[in-house]
Amino acid sequence: MARCLSVLFFLLLLAGSPQAALAGQAKEALQASVDNVLNVLSTTKPGEPGRKDKLYAAVGRVFDPEELARRTLASHWEQFSPDERKRFTVAFQTLLERTYLRRIEAYTDEKVIFLEESSLGEDRCEVSTKIVTSSKEVPIVYRLIKKNDWKVYDVMIEGVSLVQNYRNQFNQILVKDSPAQLITKVESMGAAS
Repeated sequence: MARCLSVLFFLLLLAGSPQAALAGQAKEALQASVDNVLNVLSTTKPGEPGRKDKLYAAVGRVFDPEELARRTLASHWEQFSPDERKRFTVAFQTLLERTYLRRIEAYTDEKVIFLEESSLGEDRCEVSTKIVTSSKEVPIVYRLIKKNDWKVYDVMIEGVSLVQNYRNQFNQILVKDSPAQLITKVESMGAAS
């Protein structure tokens, strides 16, 4: 299950109204990113030079590291200095990449099916997908925000939000530790992954 969830995270990585048209663009951006990841996985071998960089690039096109970091910290974001915000964003991005990249390389032809899209407001939407394996279907919902391009700011796997999960962990740390101490812990977690 953990392998499947990690693959889902990285395979990450609406017709009528203007909002629906914008959301259609979000789905297209997400689908292009997933197609790029699948292409890298099918045309390269584990351990091949440059493979990890290609996977990072494919995923990086659709995920917004700063938005993920800001939403994960929620109200604590304001307690961080601008430099601490940058350090946290880099540390959190590294943690996510290293945690999930090892597992994505074990991808074994699961199918990604894109389902409905729905608007969450003028600049936000959800794209529902499911991963179909030989034994089950796993629902994944990507939440995207429109900045210059559509970017993912949260992923919900079987109803569990990535952002909320990390927010709960980091809130517990910030009850007793400073932002600098949290950053150090996240950096250590990323280095150990």
